[in-house]
Amino acid sequence: MRRSSLSLALLVGLLIWVLGAPALAAGPEPDYALPGRFLLPWACGEAHKVTWTPADHWANGKTVGVAFDFSMSEGTPLHAPASGVARFLRDERSSASNLGNFLEIVVEGDWLIRLAHLRDEQSSERPVRAGELLAYSGSSGASAAHLHLELLVRDEKGWGRPDMARLERFFGLPMSDLVEGATLANDGCPARLALAGAVQPTREELPLGEAVELAVPLRNDGLEPLTLSAVQLALQDPIGQEQMAVAQGPWVIEGQALLSIPIGVHPDSPGTWKVQQVTCEVEGASQSFAAEGAFTDDFVPKITVSPSALKLVGITGREGFDVGQRIALEAWVENTSDADLAVDDLHLEGLQPDGAPWRASAGRAALIHRRSVSRFLLYSPTVPTRVGKWQMTRLGYEHEKQILYFARLERSFDVWGPELRVDRVALYASPKGLDTFLLLTNVGTRPAVLDALVAWGWEPDGEQQFSMKNSTLRELLPGRSALIRLTTPLELAEGTYRLAEVGYWTRGEYYRLALPEEPAVLVAPAISAEARSSS
Repeated sequence: MRRSSLSLALLVGLLIWVLGAPALAAGPEPDYALPGRFLLPWACGEAHKVTWTPADHWANGKTVGVAFDFSMSEGTPLHAPASGVARFLRDERSSASNLGNFLEIVVEGDWLIRLAHLRDEQSSERPVRAGELLAYSGSSGASAAHLHLELLVRDEKGWGRPDMARLERFFGLPMSDLVEGATLANDGCPARLALAGAVQPTREELPLGEAVELAVPLRNDGLEPLTLSAVQLALQDPIGQEQMAVAQGPWVIEGQALLSIPIGVHPDSPGTWKVQQVTCEVEGASQSFAAEGAFTDDFVPKITVSPSALKLVGITGREGFDVGQRIALEAWVENTSDADLAVDDLHLEGLQPDGAPWRASAGRAALIHRRSVSRFLLYSPTVPTRVGKWQMTRLGYEHEKQILYFARLERSFDVWGPELRVDRVALYASPKGLDTFLLLTNVGTRPAVLDALVAWGWEPDGEQQFSMKNSTLRELLPGRSALIRLTTPLELAEGTYRLAEVGYWTRGEYYRLALPEEPAVLVAPAISAEARSSS
């Protein structure tokens, strides 16, 4: 009788979930101003560089939340970014998404902060205070030491991706500051350094491919000498993207003295460049300055980068590609100069329908003769799984390990075929095991023919995995949805079970499905005891 009641309750809950009616009154919306008040998880005055952005993580299927990777030597002390309840875990997966030793902090019930690839393994759950020393950075689960910092928001029964449009600040910084290559400082320490004027270029015009030196005037307002270890410029290129240029010291600035720091910049595209910000690392601290008026103010020199002698004649190829088909295009490039030009490779860049980047290249060096046109075959390592318009944004050539862009593109091609989207996902526990329910929609242009749907996740101990499989859904037509159940008989233990990945097999190929949240289910002692008694 107990099992019948439990099955009926599960069925009622499932119907409510599918129909979208809330089982309980909706709680208050998460406070999106709160992440702006979080602290960077390293010591005051320290600065670390962004090596991976959220787009990098999403494009490679690494995370669900908003995640940044920071370069960081092993053993760097890490402090709690906010007060909350911390759980220390270990990821034993063999996949490239392994988090190693990691911790999660739940803040005010709505936000989850994750720090991963920690040095030491810990296993506990306890309240923590903002600023409290929690762990040390390491390389567990990764090939090199770095810090993975991720933010997730409460989404119904699990943790999902925050709304990027509402996330204006991230750990005390504007989202616009968190770009690849940026050095981010945990401010709050006293500073004696000041920017003593506008950043000045040594040349106002230069051809594409040549470098220019920028002079950064700095002033020590203190009475004692200070040692400057590095200066970084955040530059904005002609299409509005940010790039970084860094000069490494050390330099000693005497008290009440001025010092001009030269920084070499190698612009990679033609047009006008400007400096947005100057960041200095001095005696273990870091300080940033807005480079007011640099390059675009009418009263200071501008840097204008002239175009390359290479011109794009055109890009030809198929009007579209099938899902799973290799992208292959032809680029016709003209050398308009009177000298032969050698290129190490040709690179095409663009955006997928969801905004993720994709690339194609020739994979070979070539000599483009003067006043002639050369043909390049471009192949992409990205296998298309997204249906829709694939944008081509710019074309460049590689020279001395740098890509120099000579053509901006406003072209696209279509990708046709099936594309499965997970609209909703839920994980349930019963005395007989675990059930995963997926609401799938084919948002593509052709039927999706499936051999099997599979899923796997982690048991409460963080060491054992569970897996599920469903082979009943053979075909899903475009525009249609299906509710799929994946189940596994399992003797349940007390604790939290987490679903890690869902995918499907078709014609011998595996495709991973993006999940809108990270579902989890807490197994209560009553269910665990009933599972043991029925086995």
